Amino acid sequence: MPKRATIKDVARLAEVSVTTVSLILNHKGDRFSKKTINRVRTAQASLGYVPDYFAQGMTTKATKTLGVLVPDITNPFFSQFSQGVEEVASRAGFIPLIYNVGTQDTRSTNYLQELVRRTVDGFIIAAPNVGLDIIHQYLDQDKVPYLLMDQSASDSGDRIIAGDFEGGQKATQYLLDHHHRKVAVILPRQHSNNIDKRLKGYQKAMINAGITVDSDWLIEHELTKKGGYEAAAEVIESRVSAVFAINDEMAIGLYRGLQERGKRVPEDISIIGYDNIEWCQYVQPQLTTIEQPIIELGRVATGLLLDRLKTPDAKPQTIKMATKLIERASVIDYQEVEQ
Repeated sequence: MPKRATIKDVARLAEVSVTTVSLILNHKGDRFSKKTINRVRTAQASLGYVPDYFAQGMTTKATKTLGVLVPDITNPFFSQFSQGVEEVASRAGFIPLIYNVGTQDTRSTNYLQELVRRTVDGFIIAAPNVGLDIIHQYLDQDKVPYLLMDQSASDSGDRIIAGDFEGGQKATQYLLDHHHRKVAVILPRQHSNNIDKRLKGYQKAMINAGITVDSDWLIEHELTKKGGYEAAAEVIESRVSAVFAINDEMAIGLYRGLQERGKRVPEDISIIGYDNIEWCQYVQPQLTTIEQPIIELGRVATGLLLDRLKTPDAKPQTIKMATKLIERASVIDYQEVEQ
């Protein structure tokens, strides 16, 4: 095998010092002439030299990598969120390392610990099972920059939050405005911070309408299409006319479960979802939902983290992203159903 080119080889061919090569290749060569920069770049290309980021990390304490922890990469929400992360990270010369931590606390802790050990520059933590105690132990104490999503309040670190309470209230109010009074909500048994806020928004809208929520209207299954599918029998038994699905995946699963039991959407049961994933436009009828700006969430989160890397001592920021009702065809006025 041919010997791998080194930074010394580039310096020798370009007739400059190793320090000059290092500065130019790390985008810190503003003080050098264009001629010198071109000579170094030409030498790099000629030798096929690729910087060893692990070696760079030992010297500069920076590896140009970001750790991104998500609970379920198969969920279209997190696939689209990751697109936004990659878009901004790549423009800044960073590589995002995206890890699916599921719901296992041990897996998320192991990933966090290993990535810190491998000198990842910063973290985007979108997995609610990464507890604040773990974050404090592995990140705060070593001053590793991070950004939180869907986490409860924290005194340190930047945060991105969506208007989940308002979104849950908005979804429920839309059903109430269409004269539905028996409105169920399907949600997971274990509530993350953002899910809990959506539920509280639902409860607030029902209280404001003077409606007492029956216990049968709170239907708990896993936060997946399968969970929504399995909820269908309980939805029918509850005798509600409408359902607020706490995310679009559950709504899409509910579609199939209801269809297999001879129920039509929206003629028999209206459904509103949450997130506005791409699939909403490809089910029949198209799903009315509450939109989170998913890709933009990824972009903003990454931008905030990169800013934190530049100014580590700046005051922590919290940015709230608004939600929006996307009206399609899965909700019908209850008075029309009665006719």
